[in-house]
Amino acid sequence: MIPAHRVPPGSLVTATVDGRAVLCLKVERPGRDYINHYLVALTAGRRDLALIYIDPDTPLAVAEGAAIDLGEASGGYPDIGDAFATPSGTFLKLRDEPKAQKTFAYVDLATGLVRPRMERQAGGLVAWAVRAG
Repeated sequence: MIPAHRVPPGSLVTATVDGRAVLCLKVERPGRDYINHYLVALTAGRRDLALIYIDPDTPLAVAEGAAIDLGEASGGYPDIGDAFATPSGTFLKLRDEPKAQKTFAYVDLATGLVRPRMERQAGGLVAWAVRAG
């Protein structure tokens, strides 16, 4: 197990969420003087995907060989749990953490970083699936 602050953003990890081991995407939201660490539990229903705040010392196990596979872009407007293409890359739309001022969060699937308001540039939905390792 590795502390969350040592796991690169965008990694697929196994973590304990609500008392059970769950496959998650580890993401980060850089602030001015700090970095917040989050998980996205990939076993949740697509429309329930949300950021889960974690302590930087939370133990995580990197899921070797696991990956998120992306398909082709098609028409449509993103909803929670949808991946979508923009000129800057492919993003996953999630519910933000409950204490956040914004309702939605957007994770850059290439970097694992949370970015603001990316759906304004949405160029189509992208099919995605988790490949187990």
